[in-house]
Amino acid sequence: MTPVQTKGEVPQITFDDNDGTLQTWDVFGDDLGFDIVDSITNTAPFHISPSAPDFALYVASDGAIGFGTDTPDANSWVDIRSSFFVNGLLAVRDDSGPHYLRVETAAGVFRSGVQGYGDAQFGALTSGKGLNLLAGGTTKLVMNSTGQISFGSTPSAISTHALLHSSGANLTLAGVWTNASSRALKQDIEPITSEQARQTVRALQPVGFRYKNELDERYVGFIAEDVPELVATHDRKGLAPMDITAVLTKVVQDQDKLLEKERNRNDRLETTVDRQQQLIDSLSKRLAVLERKSERVK
Repeated sequence: MTPVQTKGEVPQITFDDNDGTLQTWDVFGDDLGFDIVDSITNTAPFHISPSAPDFALYVASDGAIGFGTDTPDANSWVDIRSSFFVNGLLAVRDDSGPHYLRVETAAGVFRSGVQGYGDAQFGALTSGKGLNLLAGGTTKLVMNSTGQISFGSTPSAISTHALLHSSGANLTLAGVWTNASSRALKQDIEPITSEQARQTVRALQPVGFRYKNELDERYVGFIAEDVPELVATHDRKGLAPMDITAVLTKVVQDQDKLLEKERNRNDRLETTVDRQQQLIDSLSKRLAVLERKSERVK
């Protein structure tokens, strides 16, 4: 390989393999930066041409570095591009020790990598600092330093919940799941009828079962495909416990009303019986008085 030095507007050194394999590299620089270019596929002159894609390494005058580009992204100090490889960045450590990417500011430290036993690690390393995950350009999940999580299209501020969705559904710190149920979230609100509730409860078929991916635990419940329409989900693959609770509540309320009527009826019957007993007692006393008078007359 013979290095050839050229001078001119853009100082350049060319490394040319003369064995006919067309392996030629240009190293050159100017007031914009420093380049290492595959000059065989990079047919355009120098790095100033927008049609020159094959920049193996470019160092801009402000310190920004480009791999595969001579125009590093304005928001990045290191810009790596490739249309030939699908594995992205690669960092290899030969032993089994931890291997990390670390980004640090005065306020906190972020770390992403592989721990010594092979598990991945990603997040805030600084005590008291949390983690924000973005999707579509905005924050979708927030985790604070104590492990509390808020997520959704616009995550709500973390307060006293272990897990909080932007819909209002949450898992309390005690481990109780609470459905989102505010009137503000609902429409087409109408009461279910007693007949709907009774028919639904009668049609429910409680079963015992094990989940195929958890054979060591047994559950009782319902089969989503078999429940009545009133409590079925659209795809009939899951169930909302509150739906079944609602129809059971309606049936219990109706039964309570019937029991209350029966209690009132029994109370009235008891009152009638008490009055009849009082009348019998009164008549018995009068009869006894008459019998005593009759004995004296004899």
